[in-house]
Amino acid sequence: MLSALVLLHGAEAAPPEAIVRTLTALVPAAVEGVLRDLALCAPQESKDLLRICDHAGCDFIAAAAGAPMREALARLKEQRVFLLRAGRAPQHGYLGEVSDLVALGAGAGAALLRDAPHNLVTRIAPSLSPVSALICARADLADAPLADVGRLASRLKAPRTLRARMIGA
Repeated sequence: MLSALVLLHGAEAAPPEAIVRTLTALVPAAVEGVLRDLALCAPQESKDLLRICDHAGCDFIAAAAGAPMREALARLKEQRVFLLRAGRAPQHGYLGEVSDLVALGAGAGAALLRDAPHNLVTRIAPSLSPVSALICARADLADAPLADVGRLASRLKAPRTLRARMIGA
């Protein structure tokens, strides 16, 4: 099983509707037993974010960008974490790949999900699309500063890229 942590950090602020789409896309993973718990992490709380978390049944974690991830990760239940950039949602079909990765256990290593190609360059070279989600061991992130998912992924040098893509707000 995985714990999911949706990060609302980085240059782009996702509107509330996009955050809802991100959380909604994770419902099938929870129903299938792949996802155990979910938290939304943002620099500061707001009425909108707290209301969204309450309706989604997820925790809210207030943590400034650059703060150690250890504090946010301590609130999660599982040792493997599915980090997602708020405002992005995995495309239909991601659950099969993620389930296979979970079945492999801790030995599977880290894996990432990239944005769907959105211009000519990323259509020709999909590996140039930004990273919007990362699956890895909680211990790999404990000493990392809270940052954008792409920066965290480059720090880990995830060996595996899933075929599923992330689509956005």
